[in-house]
Amino acid sequence: MHIIAIANQKGGCGKTTTAINLAAELGRREQRVLLMDMDPQGHASLGLGIGERDMPGLYEVFSDEMSLHEVVLSDVAQGVDLVPANIALAAVEPLLTNQPGRERQLLELTEPLNELYDYILIDCPPSLGLLSINALRTATQVLAPVEPGVYALEGIRQLRDIVSLLEEKYQVDLPIAAVLTMFDGHTRFAQTITREIREQLPVALCGVQIRHTVRARESAYLGKPLCDYAPASTAAGDYRRLAGEILAASNKPTETLMDRGIYLAREESLEEPSMSQTSEKPVRRMIVLTFSDLECTRLQLAGDFNDWIPDQNVETRNVNGHWQKVFTAEPGVYEYRLLVDGKWQADPTNPCEIPNELGGINSLLQVPVHH
Repeated sequence: MHIIAIANQKGGCGKTTTAINLAAELGRREQRVLLMDMDPQGHASLGLGIGERDMPGLYEVFSDEMSLHEVVLSDVAQGVDLVPANIALAAVEPLLTNQPGRERQLLELTEPLNELYDYILIDCPPSLGLLSINALRTATQVLAPVEPGVYALEGIRQLRDIVSLLEEKYQVDLPIAAVLTMFDGHTRFAQTITREIREQLPVALCGVQIRHTVRARESAYLGKPLCDYAPASTAAGDYRRLAGEILAASNKPTETLMDRGIYLAREESLEEPSMSQTSEKPVRRMIVLTFSDLECTRLQLAGDFNDWIPDQNVETRNVNGHWQKVFTAEPGVYEYRLLVDGKWQADPTNPCEIPNELGGINSLLQVPVHH
């Protein structure tokens, strides 16, 4: 079971939006997901249509009034269960303060869930108090949403300091990955801040950027994840790719992809970029997709990496009677399809798939950061 604490001390960075939509995308990929709302404001609950303020949640669990199983709401989204939160959770920190093992309370509560869920996502409060400490102590990894702004680095540094203390005290390894949210790559300011974040961020950076869209606010207002409310929106596609990256990092499909040769970096690497070039954007990788048993007269490739325009910026080769498609892409997870003699289909050689908005199937491709 993978437990991801979604945390950042800085508010307004898209933390709850990321928790909701990442949970929904993982659930759509047949993962068993539990979303835990640990924010007394209960925004993750509201964002999934759970608006009852007197509904029992984690406060009742921490105070021994109810068990964790009793407060879980099943199927709030496809494949997603929810532990809701209400304003009473704000009173739990004084309750925990005098308890032995106060930093381990959530860890002990979640240990019996190992066989029930593939992922637990914890939406942490926007402060580094006992609730957040419990979440971080429980987690196996941390995902930190970061809005490209002047205060982004400071919030991540504070989170990194707290995690380092926990790692040293409990002798655990708790990796942190940041994901850029509410991103608008068309502005010079966003590009400058993003470059500074890449250069100075003291943690790993996800290959996916969550683009800004008003659809995210609309979906939260209506109590629906983006994949249900606006599946064709840019942010919905970004969260699909983020879910793919999370799955790949969890070896859920990385081993399969590499074993079956779904993506292969070309042996002759691209020209090494200069120092100034690497600070501007991630290094693009040359990818070669080989189709050994695909019989057709015309084969085209389209996906997120070329704006879904068949064979745009893609070189076609025929090597020993086998089709090859060669292109470059930045590190990340992409969806794609094949156009075989004019008919769309998923890649038959790739077992990693995801449903698309038209009722069909897209294939998933991971471009690694390193060869």
